[in-house]
Amino acid sequence: MAAKKFEKLPVQNSPPGKEFVFRTHDGREVGRAKNVPEFAALLKTVPLDSVLYHANGGHFAPWLDFMGRRLTAVKIRGVKGGNENVRKDLVRLFE
Repeated sequence: MAAKKFEKLPVQNSPPGKEFVFRTHDGREVGRAKNVPEFAALLKTVPLDSVLYHANGGHFAPWLDFMGRRLTAVKIRGVKGGNENVRKDLVRLFE
């Protein structure tokens, strides 16, 4: 039996100022998510530079953990790389 990929938990918004801010490697803001569904949607649309910056920097897992998505945080820590496959692997975690 295959394990569930994504934790199906109630949607809750982050407190003000604790949103996940997608940035490019040079610090430009390209998206902001206040909850996990918004985060998952933005993974599909923000520039690849931002996805790679955060994935390789280990920025996603602490926020997901803070949002109560511990299993997803553990899984996302292992997703790293330098091409569009990183985005695809991340998006799959939320399907």
